[in-house]
Amino acid sequence: MQKIKKIILSSLLFFMPSLLLSISQQTSKATIHKETLAVFYTLKGDIQKKFNTLTEEQLKTVGFKITDPHKRVNDQYKRKYGSTVLDVLSFMSVINNDNILPLLNIDPRIAAFTPFNMLIYKRLDEKNTHIGHLVPKVMLDIIGIEDPYVRAEFTTSFKPLDELVEKSLSLDGTKVTKTYMTYKKLPKKRMINFEFEFEQPEDIDDFIDEFQNNFELAFIDKKYLIAGYHNFLDATDDAEKILKDYVAFWTYSLCHLEYSYSMFDTKDAHPEAGLFAPCSMYMYIKKGSNKLVVGMPTLINWSYTLGITDKRRVKFVHQLDEEISAILTALGMKAMPNVNPLTLTKTTPFSK
Repeated sequence: MQKIKKIILSSLLFFMPSLLLSISQQTSKATIHKETLAVFYTLKGDIQKKFNTLTEEQLKTVGFKITDPHKRVNDQYKRKYGSTVLDVLSFMSVINNDNILPLLNIDPRIAAFTPFNMLIYKRLDEKNTHIGHLVPKVMLDIIGIEDPYVRAEFTTSFKPLDELVEKSLSLDGTKVTKTYMTYKKLPKKRMINFEFEFEQPEDIDDFIDEFQNNFELAFIDKKYLIAGYHNFLDATDDAEKILKDYVAFWTYSLCHLEYSYSMFDTKDAHPEAGLFAPCSMYMYIKKGSNKLVVGMPTLINWSYTLGITDKRRVKFVHQLDEEISAILTALGMKAMPNVNPLTLTKTTPFSK
């Protein structure tokens, strides 16, 4: 199983940004906002080398690291589809394990944006390069996390990150323009949440390997790519101690190549939508439980927050939101409400 996963992760360079849920669960009602969506740093010219140094070397100094880098995705689009409107499009999956691990014990849904994307893009017809990421508040609002401690800890961790980004990009005197993208509304249904109940296995590791294999093959069969994998229990030397109540906890990064090309590239595309890439789908099993819990942001978040209205792309969003939920249902999972799952105390324990 590990060999299969290694091959999949090393060969599939695309991922799609945040996936999922069924249209039947969406409503026309929405929460009206004019809030900050993302921070962007704009520089003139090609600054890819500086960006790569920042993400691969300097982020470590403030506690962040890259998990699954995907450089110059636009080159892959050009080879696959024969054209691109982009000069550069790269996704860097970023995580701060020291900050995140303790928060998973309070509300594991925070893994829905762990890792998150540090985006860089430049169109062929413009002189400026754009670097940005979603702000922590909107991530928390999309997930539905209200716990004040979790919100404060998660938000505070981004301060040294943004200070470093701004300082690093302007070190050689380069002019950096810092701006904030805003949004007006979030959809009512912002997350998918599923649960998979299983019989007590003789060996939990064998069960996890078999489940992951079935999951990955099910998505690959529907033309999705497994573009990243992060095991929280292996994230740090003391991860198992911090997450002592979990048997397993990981996230997948998922991508649908045709969707990503349609959304980020081609005429009138939205490369800024790469803010939502990679799509982190988290999964975990608590000790003493026979339930695997799954969660992920819906794609409808993209079209709402970015104001995407053209019919072709919106139809694609709806199609994949439906399809993701359908795949999970076909795997035997049951849809659940979007609440902190640790507050749902009724679980079926393993027999002793």
